[in-house]
Amino acid sequence: MGAKLPSVETVFAEAVEIGPAAERAAYLERACGGDDALRRQVESLLDAHLRAGEFLESPAAGLPTVTAAGALHPPEAPGAVIGPYKLLEEIGEGGMGVVYMAEQAHPIRRRVALKVIKPGMDSRQVLARFEAERQALALMDHHNIARVLDAGTTASGRPYFVMELVRGLPITDYCDRENLAIRDRLELFVLVCRAVQHAHQKGVIHRDLKPSNVLITVLDGVPVPKVIDFGIAKATGGGLTERTLFTGFHQLVGTPLYMSPEQADLSSADVDTRSDIYSLGVLLYELLTGCTPFDPETLRQAAFDEMRRILREEEPPRPSTRLSRLGETLSTVSARRGSDPRRLDRAVRGELDWIVMKALEKDRRRRYETANDFAADVTRYLSDQPVEACPPSARYRFAKLARRHRVALTTGALVSAALVCGTVVSTWQALRAADAER
Repeated sequence: MGAKLPSVETVFAEAVEIGPAAERAAYLERACGGDDALRRQVESLLDAHLRAGEFLESPAAGLPTVTAAGALHPPEAPGAVIGPYKLLEEIGEGGMGVVYMAEQAHPIRRRVALKVIKPGMDSRQVLARFEAERQALALMDHHNIARVLDAGTTASGRPYFVMELVRGLPITDYCDRENLAIRDRLELFVLVCRAVQHAHQKGVIHRDLKPSNVLITVLDGVPVPKVIDFGIAKATGGGLTERTLFTGFHQLVGTPLYMSPEQADLSSADVDTRSDIYSLGVLLYELLTGCTPFDPETLRQAAFDEMRRILREEEPPRPSTRLSRLGETLSTVSARRGSDPRRLDRAVRGELDWIVMKALEKDRRRRYETANDFAADVTRYLSDQPVEACPPSARYRFAKLARRHRVALTTGALVSAALVCGTVVSTWQALRAADAER
């Protein structure tokens, strides 16, 4: 079976960036692989693209404008006005959208965050996902989730939405800057769990929970977590949008360091709310130890399939074990938690180990069922009550070991059986020889 050819949009997007006609023709020859119909469609698009500038005497709405210095500026840039909002500065950029700090002029004057889709990212699937993010935020009303204030379409036809401007730091950075103790970190984490639970009750899975999407802002001297960026959220209780919204069969959605095994599996199994429970477990792991369960450099250097195998099969060390391996950096990590290495180890070892590892279970049936259950167990720990999480039994650990090393164990069992049989036969023959000699 031949390799699947790329789409018209993919080939066009690459070809339009190639200047010399000869190089572009050579690229089309390789990319289209002899598919004349595909090549004709791409060439038609290229021809229309090249001719577009020949009859336009002034820039059309939605196209980049040229300044006196000759620099290209997109229609949505600092200084531009979108509806009642004036863009002030770019404050963030994701896979498909750019976030600006903007000022609303009327009916009230305030600073907001305005997210607009990137130029060139207006494919049907991206538009659907962007629209889903708007709908997901509109469904939720929780003081620990950034509120959506407005939505619309720019003059160039690109969708945008406006939400409250969250001035804050990622939760891990804030906790380290303030040298928050373990108890204070856990209390903030419980609030994050409550916010995620609210989203789940509205039928929305975040699917990309990580420190940069959980910001801490200070209101009246009190740190308040805000969960942001539901850009790849998935509806669990029906479609969020009338447009087609799906994840491609070989598309990895999320951030690998915080991604659940089922997200990395790329199988037909549905990703449900327990995927967010896993990501919350990674977040708690990092709050306690300053590290993620898996080494970022290892995942970065691993091939795609190897990275997925690590996420699906390898067991991360317990938080207390990770702390014991930090070496010289342990003193710094402890100081950022208002503690010393020995006290930090005592605080994490035991019940916090159990709580984190229950959230990080590969088998999602063994995780906490809901974010509220996760928060409740952390609260029980804070109030010196018995926690629900407990260390896995020896039988369970052996079963997991057997599944991971099935081939080696099967080979070992066969070799052992052969050795036992050989020993029995040899002993029996030796006894017979001894009887015959007597």
